[in-house]
Amino acid sequence: MYCRRVLALCGLALTGAGCQGETADTETVTPVPSPAISETDTGPLPAVTITDSVVMPGVVVPGTDSINVQSADGQYLVLTVTVEGSGVDRAAFSLRFNGSTYSPQTFRNGLYRDGEWGQQFTEAGGPLVFDLPETGTASDARLSWPGGEWTPPETVQNRLKAPLPSFDVTLDGPGRVTEPAVPTLEITVTNTGDTAGRYVLALNRTGPRVAYTPVGRFDGELAPGETESITRDGKSPYVDETEPREVTYHLRASEDHNDATHRIKPVDEEATTES
Repeated sequence: MYCRRVLALCGLALTGAGCQGETADTETVTPVPSPAISETDTGPLPAVTITDSVVMPGVVVPGTDSINVQSADGQYLVLTVTVEGSGVDRAAFSLRFNGSTYSPQTFRNGLYRDGEWGQQFTEAGGPLVFDLPETGTASDARLSWPGGEWTPPETVQNRLKAPLPSFDVTLDGPGRVTEPAVPTLEITVTNTGDTAGRYVLALNRTGPRVAYTPVGRFDGELAPGETESITRDGKSPYVDETEPREVTYHLRASEDHNDATHRIKPVDEEATTES
């Protein structure tokens, strides 16, 4: 009897010991299985191709009814990217330059390119713009994204290392025209710096029957001292049977002092008679 009682007490003692540390709040945790990986998640990575890369002092951006040049703080590296597949968005890209990492810039209304209003990066690709310091070591320059990377060609690396040149820009054309003459505008750009570089311009028009409208985006690369002339047919002040009105062209450049305005007025009858 004694032995049985002792064993019973020992059993109670063991049971008590096993419950020590438990409280009323203690719950049993059931492991949650990991979510299944879909075929999409395990499929091939998207194929990313860089089709164009240029260093520019600014980019052309659209507004409500006009286009303008948004200048870089230092210099823009503008990449044109195509993506085959899905899963890579703009935020997945980063650029290494001069020991630092940069993310693509965001432009609220996108870019104005090839006459298209508001180009953005989409699933199929598009423009990537990086605002970089004016100069820096480009030996580590590298674009990265999940599953891939791209190294800029030597020509682009050399552009990134050198400061952007300055440009002289003028806008010319006739001050007055008679009907039915079509005025010709001429934009002249000269590289006044010591290195080759790219310019970018935006041209808008007001009148004769519109408040504001884009005319075109212009860009090109010039060697030091090189000059380029761009001609464009202008709008006549004479439209339909309405009274002729002044036409004004507004040229915007990455350097504010290169902004220019040119007005074309109709020749009135009195001026025509005197001539």
